[in-house]
Amino acid sequence: MNVILIIDGGTTNLRVHLLNADTLAVIDSRKTDGGVRCTAMDGNNMRLKTLLRDTINELLDRHTLSRASVTDCIAYGMITSGMGLVEIPHVPAPASQDDLARYMVTRSFPDVCPFPIRFIPGVRNFAEAVNLSNCAAMDMMRGEETESIGLYQLLHPCRDALFVLPGSHNKFVHMRSDGTILGCMTSISGELLDSITHHTILSDAVGHTFLPAESYSPDLVRAGAAECVRSGLGRAAFAGRILKTLGGQDTAAIQNWILGAVLAEDVKAMDSFTKGQHIQIYIAGKSPLQSAFLDVLTEVSSCAAEPVAAADAGQMGILGALTISGIIREGNSRLGSST
Repeated sequence: MNVILIIDGGTTNLRVHLLNADTLAVIDSRKTDGGVRCTAMDGNNMRLKTLLRDTINELLDRHTLSRASVTDCIAYGMITSGMGLVEIPHVPAPASQDDLARYMVTRSFPDVCPFPIRFIPGVRNFAEAVNLSNCAAMDMMRGEETESIGLYQLLHPCRDALFVLPGSHNKFVHMRSDGTILGCMTSISGELLDSITHHTILSDAVGHTFLPAESYSPDLVRAGAAECVRSGLGRAAFAGRILKTLGGQDTAAIQNWILGAVLAEDVKAMDSFTKGQHIQIYIAGKSPLQSAFLDVLTEVSSCAAEPVAAADAGQMGILGALTISGIIREGNSRLGSST
């Protein structure tokens, strides 16, 4: 059996997917805690290379596959940055899947694997040099462009769309109805939520943990978002401590409140990014973050949004990599069956 490897090399995690080259079914996947942040911590990429080598070998050996059975290996994400395996310049928007394909780079790393790896570049909002006057309009991404191309193949929106891709850095990707990436916006709300949860006076009020899905409360999330709009994130966040200390609210209530307050800032930034355009919004992510985005949008914005199904979110990166690399052409928007 011939196989294809898809590498998603992020900041904190490294994922490798093993696909049947004929059916494009996902045979197996392996996730390792150790993305390109290892390079930032170590000052070199040797640990990243070792993790990638071991992950590839484990997947192939688990299915008794030879290295010669790998017909293609495609990588995307932060692995194409200066902290990854090879740094590729961002492609300026507007960028189509053909533009991304044109600037893919193929490199060999004998200390990682005996076959070459094709790397998909990231995208930046425009080509001009960045200065104080235009820096607010600039943004960049590595990985989300591939996920967005895949999500477009799955959804085929009939008008301009905004894909909300939550994570430690939430990404908002603006796509034209023909699948061209028009630009992106990044927020660090995931990191802000982590800092509030673990490193502020509010840590005790939220129990030093994030909101579990089973404790989600749309009313409390919306209330936190509304307070952020009224008084700003700093004051809204401290109001969570007041609710716990003087209001008798439990830990889950404060977790909901803080999540709503943090995401309200994202929605405000999103409105500025889209400049009031009437576009369709699709929100990916897992519960409770996806639900919270939908509820905060309802509370503080007039925009309508649709959730991305978990099955679609799970395959958008793989599908995007296959599409950009030319293995899948437009119109074939589903991966094969593993059976």
